[in-house]
Amino acid sequence: MDFQPHHMLGNFNLLDDEDENFDYQLLHHNGEQWLTFRLGKETYGLEILQVRELISYPESITRVPRMPSFLLGMINLRGMVLPVMDLRKRFEMSDFETGPFTVIIIVQIKSKVIGVVVDSVVDVVNLQNDNLLEAPDESTDLDSKFVKGLANLRGEMVILMDLEQLLAPEELEQLNMLR
Repeated sequence: MDFQPHHMLGNFNLLDDEDENFDYQLLHHNGEQWLTFRLGKETYGLEILQVRELISYPESITRVPRMPSFLLGMINLRGMVLPVMDLRKRFEMSDFETGPFTVIIIVQIKSKVIGVVVDSVVDVVNLQNDNLLEAPDESTDLDSKFVKGLANLRGEMVILMDLEQLLAPEELEQLNMLR
């Protein structure tokens, strides 16, 4: 049987005479990319350059004694042992039953790679400067040191996180001793 690409669904020939008037253009997005996620009813954002990957919530996380309560424990991700932080506990929010949409976002905070548990991931968005707002001190129940700013995205407020502030220097040092 001959392979005939013009019969395949979704293919077109760029040299086809019918397409000579088709306007080909490269799309370019200005602004910064952010990964948005949910904790409760609120939407948060992380700078995409700090995100390494997303993984499903594992069946087990190994608890480490004497760690802060917001650190759930450690996981083994392809031979790399990573601490896992529950953002709900870190932000002193109510507990949440993990489900099929619960995700661990693998991020880099300073020199340490860690996982952060979120209720669900929403999207990757491009935020323009005109979408960004200064974070008022009393804008959320969240400690303002964790907030880099706010964004208005399609009429919804997104809390932009400052990952560098998620761990105090002594907490980061405590994690570095786990290697």
